[in-house]
Amino acid sequence: MSVGKTLYKYRSFTPLPLIIALLIFAHPGIITIISGFLISLFGEILRLISVAYTGLTTRSKNVQSNILVTNGPYGIVRNPIYMGNLLLSFGIVISAHTFFPWFIIIFAVLFAVQYFFIIRFEEKFLRKTFKEEYEIYTKHVPSFFPRFISYSGGNSVEPNFRNAIRSEKTTIIIVCILYAIVIGIYIAYQIIG
Repeated sequence: MSVGKTLYKYRSFTPLPLIIALLIFAHPGIITIISGFLISLFGEILRLISVAYTGLTTRSKNVQSNILVTNGPYGIVRNPIYMGNLLLSFGIVISAHTFFPWFIIIFAVLFAVQYFFIIRFEEKFLRKTFKEEYEIYTKHVPSFFPRFISYSGGNSVEPNFRNAIRSEKTTIIIVCILYAIVIGIYIAYQIIG
């Protein structure tokens, strides 16, 4: 099994050691909590919109796709869900304010390594499945850093926000729990002094 396939399959669990360390050594402040929450909120909105276009296939443990989505957020960047993950996670790291700025550097490196392999794995599947259509798409739309002119070629998929909300429910609950813990740590520091 390739590194990318393994990381893709277990991508929901690979951050757990980092999250545990983040919370154990957290030292949040009101500014870090608010700033981080706003960044996470933007990340979750981007994820929600992206999932509305791709559907429930994003929750599977195996890469799958019946159609190459090239409109909506996929018209400005090929991996908007992973951009959303970056912002969502970065917001939590900012909120917890753990070993600033070292924890941010560790997070950035680990995130970059994991998603480098995952994106390569997914792109191999997409090239094999959609062939020339995908090659044309990759020439017009960047992988991770968005362009601000939407791609006009390819398919036009209608978003389904009802399915997206259903799909994102678990992510939203986990993020809310993490923020509740961070806020709890902040309150405990205020009480203890």
